[in-house]
Amino acid sequence: MTADPMTPGLRRYYLPALACLLILTCILLLWSAYKATKEWERSMQLLTEQRASQALTLMIMAFGRDMRGAQSEILPQLESFDAHLAPYALANEIGRAFSRFPYPESFFSWTDDGIGVGKLYAFNRTDRPPPWYQGPVEKEPFPVTILKNPNELRPLIGVIRDRALMLAPVIAFETQIGDEIYQVVARLRYGGPSDTSLQRVVGFAVNIQWVRQNYFDEITSQLSQILAGQMNTSLSVVDENGAQVTMNRSGRAIESSFHPAIYEERFPLVFAEPSLVARTTPGLVPERYWIARAAAVPDQSMMPTFGSAGRMFVLISVATVATAIALILTVRALRTAALLATMKSEFVSAVTHELKTPLSSIGLACETIIKGRVHTPQATAEYAAMLLNAVSRLNRTVDNLLSVARFHDVQGFYTFEVVDLVTVLEQVLDRFQPQLKEYGFQVEVALPECLPSVRADRNAIIQVFDNILDNSVRYSNGTRYVTISARALEQYVAIRITDRGSGIPQHELPHIFEKFFRGGNTSSSGSGLGLAIAQRVIKDHGGEIHVESAQHVGTTVEVCLKQVAAGDSNNETANFGC
Repeated sequence: MTADPMTPGLRRYYLPALACLLILTCILLLWSAYKATKEWERSMQLLTEQRASQALTLMIMAFGRDMRGAQSEILPQLESFDAHLAPYALANEIGRAFSRFPYPESFFSWTDDGIGVGKLYAFNRTDRPPPWYQGPVEKEPFPVTILKNPNELRPLIGVIRDRALMLAPVIAFETQIGDEIYQVVARLRYGGPSDTSLQRVVGFAVNIQWVRQNYFDEITSQLSQILAGQMNTSLSVVDENGAQVTMNRSGRAIESSFHPAIYEERFPLVFAEPSLVARTTPGLVPERYWIARAAAVPDQSMMPTFGSAGRMFVLISVATVATAIALILTVRALRTAALLATMKSEFVSAVTHELKTPLSSIGLACETIIKGRVHTPQATAEYAAMLLNAVSRLNRTVDNLLSVARFHDVQGFYTFEVVDLVTVLEQVLDRFQPQLKEYGFQVEVALPECLPSVRADRNAIIQVFDNILDNSVRYSNGTRYVTISARALEQYVAIRITDRGSGIPQHELPHIFEKFFRGGNTSSSGSGLGLAIAQRVIKDHGGEIHVESAQHVGTTVEVCLKQVAAGDSNNETANFGC
């Protein structure tokens, strides 16, 4: 048998051919890596801009809701108290207000006594007495210190009584008490249609210097913790003179050609609804606009992306030439990183869509109203309903994001109290009433007159039913029908919410409580957080949540919460002075 004369030649050129093939492969890989790096940097730049915009939107909304909270939520409750009750009845409510809102330094209540002087009470923080108070400060377990007829606050009442001639329901102004500048917000009550004399005043005072030194540090720190799991952002606040008030992190140099996306927006330093203040008491609060600024920066997982191109090429070349195993591991790592980036991008896109959609509706409605295209009361009511629906949707999205971020601190997140579920459900239905009316829903409510109370965090339970009812509306699939019923079991109270919507396929039911999970046939937008938050809240309350669903038939969600024992209920009632 003779040897093939071509075999040595083939063997001679085998290694050079393989080497050339490997070199060509490396060149193609380097070129592909270069293009992929540039595209990656571009996509990360866009993602970072999205993050900065989202962070600024969340920042402005958090400032607005918190700074208006005491005026819109606390003062109406205080004004509804009987003026003839002892001041200690107000002190309980004010103590809760101090725990919710840090900026009110003092609350005050004035009642007309018929002789022109009136009864004035001041309610100060026990742990942070105001600078104008020169009396003794004693450590007390109760968070509120009550002062009767303090001379330092008498001038405030004089200003308020002068402005009461305009019959304004709410007034705001800035004044000096002692050596400090305060912003005062007050709610006024008059005698009636035929009696316009001032009968009652409740209000609060905000120390502007304390706000500058402490308030925004605390709220931006909380926002940073909320955003920490999703993005790496720099949040700062600048006053009207350009001086920096707070910043959640020091500036740092960023490698490569990456330029941080910086977004900013002005907001008024008014601790009441600005439009209401401008309409009722114009000119009493100086026009002071501060700037909220958000800058997105790459976190540690993104830093290799923004490294130099030469270093990236060297690393890829070494990995390619070293061994085939290194190449396989590199490809797997790139695929894993790309998948992770896609998951992050999809989540950010979903949340951004949830935020942008209602914001667009609000902007469109406002633009239409401003341009004077609304001429009839019916059209005005329709646009008001549109705005209310958009704001409710925006609030639910922000509340869900805040809840997911805060669930690691359960004790600090919940405030447990005795809650009447009938009242809670009525409140939830009132919030959804414009949306249910707009879509023509038939709502059947079967609630017993006497339903046992439960111990729960009111806001958290409201958020649970908000999310459940929102799902029923989203996935109604043309069948506009919702049933809400309740019954008392042996130790639990069960609430059932049933719809006749599109339903959930059986294979998806085990996954509906997972964060960010959305069904394959879902056409409606959403972040996939509603049921995950509902399950976590109910679990933290010691209850249970069950879902029964059939595709094209409908879905029933049952929430079970533990009843309050008779002894516990009496103790709680006693704490409220009943």
